Amino acid sequence: MYVTTIGVIGLGNAGAPILNNLYNSKKYKLLAFDIDKNKLNDTPQEVTKANSIRDLATKCNVVLTCLPKPEHVLKAVDGADGLLRNASSSMVWIDTSTTDFKQTQKLAEKAKTYGVSMLEATLTGGVHALQNNNMVCLAGGDNEIFKKWKKVLQDAIGEVVVLCGDVGAGAIAKVVSNMLAFTNMVAASECMMIAKRAGLDLESFFDAIRVSAGNSFAWETVVPHIFNQKYETGFTMDLACKDMNLSYLLGQHLNVPLDLHMEVKKKMDQARVQYGDNEGCYVYPRILEDQLGEPLSLKGWDNWGYDIKVVDGSIVVKHKNRPISKHHQYNSKN
Repeated sequence: MYVTTIGVIGLGNAGAPILNNLYNSKKYKLLAFDIDKNKLNDTPQEVTKANSIRDLATKCNVVLTCLPKPEHVLKAVDGADGLLRNASSSMVWIDTSTTDFKQTQKLAEKAKTYGVSMLEATLTGGVHALQNNNMVCLAGGDNEIFKKWKKVLQDAIGEVVVLCGDVGAGAIAKVVSNMLAFTNMVAASECMMIAKRAGLDLESFFDAIRVSAGNSFAWETVVPHIFNQKYETGFTMDLACKDMNLSYLLGQHLNVPLDLHMEVKKKMDQARVQYGDNEGCYVYPRILEDQLGEPLSLKGWDNWGYDIKVVDGSIVVKHKNRPISKHHQYNSKN
């Protein structure tokens, strides 16, 4: 029986769970590569550890790249020792990285000259969801190639996979999604500080907005991180600000004014400088807390987490391990 051989390049916060999801599916022969040998050593024994990208490329039918920034993708894919020049016959390259859509389009065209088909598989919904094989995939690429390899995307990422358009569309959708999420994060921070200074019960205020027109994915996930002061450590400020800059470049390229976005980008850059590249991406609220001397932390939220579910085409956050709500209608659902 034919067995698909899949390689994963990059074993960070996205690549490691993607590799584990594929491993748990028990369907594929797997290879992995990372420049950090310690990450390779943490993979299951049955996963073959490649010596290089060249080594991996020659042995795989499908390769997923899971890399932090556009320059990392370019280095891994292009060049004499890169993925494309050393690809096996009729390879499919799937890029899960959040990157520049113009670079992706150029690399996809170059891939064709080496007989390699390319799909985007950008990720949204949080690392927690990816660890449970329940993240949402925003894909881009040829429809026929997408249909042929959709099941691999589902096994690697999650059941919900949306084809956004041709190559480049996945990158645009992901960057804009993060742009909206971080804008909502800044707004949520200011709203929570209003509630605190007005003397409102913060948990009740959180639950009230959840059932109001002001609710959002960011509200559902940012506010608990404010309560427990963990600030979404699975995704760093360095990467968040990289995505906000990609949004800025997208607006420039398409001649779309991004006035609100630029205000949020400035606040995100300020938080990154103040608290460091490696702080969690939801750390911006700490600026308000420090500036006003008003902590927004609450007891009882240390073990909070969440899953996501798509209901009628919309993402829904399912809370886990939150304190018992004062509002009884929430308790049977959380």
